[in-house]
Amino acid sequence: MSGRQQRRLVVICVDGGLPGIIRDHGFFDLRTVLPTVPGTAVHELRSIYPSSTAPSHASFLTGTHPNGHGIVGNRFWERESVAEIRRRADDPLSAFHPYERTSLTAPSLLDWFAQQGASAAAVHFPQTFARNTRAAIPACYCLYAPARDLVVPLSPAGDEAADGRVTLPCPGHEPTLYLRLDQRTGVITIGGAHAVVAVTDGSPPVRLDVAVPSGSLSVAVSCLLLDGNRILLKLGTAVLTMGFGGLDPAPRRRGGDGAASLRVEYTASPQHDFHESPRTEWVERTALDVLDEHDPDVLFVRFNQADHAQEFLYWHAVRGTAGEQGHAWQQILDTYARIDACVQRIAEAVGEQGEFLLFSDHGIDYVETHLSPNRVLADLGLADRMVFQGDSNCAYLYADAPLGAGVEERLGDALRALDPSVGVPTPADRARWGLPVGSPRVGRMTVTCGRHIEFQYGEAAARADVASASHGHFPSDPAMNGFYRCFGRAAALPGPPGDITGAASVVRAIWSRMARGI
Repeated sequence: MSGRQQRRLVVICVDGGLPGIIRDHGFFDLRTVLPTVPGTAVHELRSIYPSSTAPSHASFLTGTHPNGHGIVGNRFWERESVAEIRRRADDPLSAFHPYERTSLTAPSLLDWFAQQGASAAAVHFPQTFARNTRAAIPACYCLYAPARDLVVPLSPAGDEAADGRVTLPCPGHEPTLYLRLDQRTGVITIGGAHAVVAVTDGSPPVRLDVAVPSGSLSVAVSCLLLDGNRILLKLGTAVLTMGFGGLDPAPRRRGGDGAASLRVEYTASPQHDFHESPRTEWVERTALDVLDEHDPDVLFVRFNQADHAQEFLYWHAVRGTAGEQGHAWQQILDTYARIDACVQRIAEAVGEQGEFLLFSDHGIDYVETHLSPNRVLADLGLADRMVFQGDSNCAYLYADAPLGAGVEERLGDALRALDPSVGVPTPADRARWGLPVGSPRVGRMTVTCGRHIEFQYGEAAARADVASASHGHFPSDPAMNGFYRCFGRAAALPGPPGDITGAASVVRAIWSRMARGI
């Protein structure tokens, strides 16, 4: 990288990054490592509706709202039957099409860069990758599955050993792990698909990286010996990394150094077992590897850890007791600091010839009520032919046939009875908010909810009190604002975009200035 003469543009999203935190604590000031590079202040960046990851990144890349680019939420469907939606909804690999480039219905910056003859690559950045296409740029993307504990029965394998096997839950796959207990030493060997690690009873977790058909699976594993015949296999949050466009997702040259974290993060929020997915340092290392191996003119990188930290911690930071608030804020700030250190190292590796644009796609706010519209469908006897899916504050009703006379009114009344903030917007409302009208992606009915409330799409209690946080609310809510700042001779020149839909034109202006040698 140091010998590269051509200038490079690096676009970094700090998912969920809050402008106030970044401004107040001096995060993401690249002049720390590149003191001669000019830069801008931290600007607030207004999001779109729904103000969530998939639609906001699509607006960044295309310069349009969902009625232009078609990404109407972090979760949507199109022409699938209700039965098919229900079958696929809980499988991350079957339901991640909102993050794929092929789901866009408008041209993006990737198309524009290709027209300029510029090469691009991406690390964990939505709408930059595509399955089943030869036009894919080098890119990778991560999905994750919850942590879990599995009891593995053992069978004798000689005088001093016992063997077991277990199916490892993974998005879209079920690889088999083999376990062997050496009864002399107490060492438990765990392996699968040419990857082997060794642990002992109660020892700290180790990282296991296993090849699967769609990529590389990374997970923290540890064991407890229940008795001579059973082992409790403890699995952290499993991370599936998929590679596209010639990018190998395996943690090559970094044996055993995959995307999964070895520990539970964000302990200021009790009663969860989430391991960061992917971990911050893995994103940095992968970005540096992509620069070395693919040498792109433009690199897109996304760090999603601040968003995760805030989803777990933000309620405790602003609504908890004084002690809870201090603990939660410190863990949030520690997460920003880890991302900042990674960003600084990427900037240092790229050097002073680089141009850098940093932004976040949305903000965050606390949530104290979960609403389950699918529970309402079940209570009304409609669940056999309808299903809700969608985003935090915007739910779409998918049905195999038109709703019929009175059903929409009946359902709307039931949802409003659940919470008075629930509304059923008119086509004019949806057009004003930038949502498509008449697209199958928004289903046969759109439902919204108010601030500090979030839709959930299981069929648990119709209403629940929670201590959580989320995004997705209207961009008129300042809490949904992201941030924007730039560094570099060309990047520091354009004014900041008014909102995230203006970012694409700023990126094009930066590249055009770079091409002219500015």
